[in-house]
Formats: sequence, structure tokens, C-alpha cells
Amino acid sequence: MKKVIVLIGFLFLLLPLCAASADTESATALFNQGNQYYEGGKFDQAIAEYEKIVNLGVKNYQVFYNLGNSYFRQNQLGKSVLSYRRALVLKPGDDDTEANLTYVKLFTLDKLEEQKINPLSNLLQWFLGLWSKDNLALLTSLFYILSVVLGIFMLLQGVKRYLLFGLISFSILFVISGTSLWAKIKVDSINYGVVVVTQTEVRSGPGQDYVLQFTGHEGLELKVDEQAVGWYRISLPNGIKGWIPKEAVEII
Repeated sequence: MKKVIVLIGFLFLLLPLCAASADTESATALFNQGNQYYEGGKFDQAIAEYEKIVNLGVKNYQVFYNLGNSYFRQNQLGKSVLSYRRALVLKPGDDDTEANLTYVKLFTLDKLEEQKINPLSNLLQWFLGLWSKDNLALLTSLFYILSVVLGIFMLLQGVKRYLLFGLISFSILFVISGTSLWAKIKVDSINYGVVVVTQTEVRSGPGQDYVLQFTGHEGLELKVDEQAVGWYRISLPNGIKGWIPKEAVEII
């Protein structure tokens, strides 16, 4: 009986691996099919294949990048901006994605001048944009391990100049990478969204009875500050705040 239980337990352990393998094979087939549709100019069908991959729970930079290209070809500017932003979350600082996003935004209607912020904040945002959380976590772990190893060597061999220099250097790098990881986690915890409908009303409160502040159009990027039933309270890059219907926005 114990052998049977062990065997069943082993099979249950294998099930997630088999499922993951099946999902990977399915996603690869869908991706290749989507690429064929795209190359053949069948952009709506390409979108359908790429979206199936997303619905499988697969988060892949290239899939979102291709979705951005496909949506732009279909003149769905909001979905194109959204897809490029999702690609940049997975691969920060990618030149091709940044260039395509900048090009697509030339066609959006809402041209907002960004609110001036502290140059140091701009520098921090630029630096954090170069790294993903996984990369920062890996660096932080690496510098921590190296610091500990050098500390152990110093305990065993005594304080030597090169060991002390290495320990101080790696400790400083550990603090910098750890602080950057914390800041990245804080930044990524903020919800950003994109307007994906042709146009939508932004009001002073969460309801149609509130004052209409302005009309937003697809491709408008925003920060979600809070939410109520059916509404998001948003902040725009120029500092303007308001409430927008949830169905008009998709979260990045």
C-alpha cells in the first residue's frame, strides 16, 4: 500500500511538469502560427493566436512585442501601446520596443506634457527601467554571498588588505542592488494602465453625475491611484487627476 501511495505521490509531482511542458509546446505552436498569419498580412488572426498564448498564462516578451506590432497594423493604438508596455516590463530598455512605442504614440490624440519632477527622480526611473526585478534579485543575492564568503575568509585568515577591500566593495554593491530591488518592487507595485477604447470620459468622481473634466482617447497612459465600483481614480503624466470607467482601461 505504501508503494502505491508513493507512486501516486510521484505522479502528482510529475503532473505540473507535464502540464508545463504541454503548455510550452502549445504556446510554441500558437506563436509559430501567429507569425505565419502576421507575415501573410492576416493581422486579426495573428492577434487571436498571440492572445491564446497570453490566456495560457505564458508571459513572454516576444509575444507581447508581436502583439504590439499586430495591433498597430489593425490601427488599435491603445492595445498596441499596452502590449509594448507589457513587453518592456519583461525586457526593460529594449531598443526595438522603445522605438516602436515612441512611433505608435505619434498617432495617439492625447499629447500631454509631463509634469516636471526632480532630476534625481528622473535618473532613478531611468536606472530602474534598465533592470527587471529578477535581475536585481540575482545581483543582490550574488553580492550578498560574495560578502559573506569574504567575511568568512577574513575570520579564517585574518584581516588582509585585499580581503578588506573586496568585502567593503561587495558590501556597498549589495546595499546598492538591494536598495534598487526595493525601489523596483515599490515602483512595480503601482498600477499603470492604458485607455483601449476609442474615447472615454474622465470625470471628477466615480459616476456619470460628476463633472466631466476631459475626454481621453485610446493610447492614453495613466496611473491608477485607487478604485471604486466600476471606476478607477487616475493620475495623468501632467498631474491631472480624475475618475475613468474601468471598462475603458486595461492594466499593464
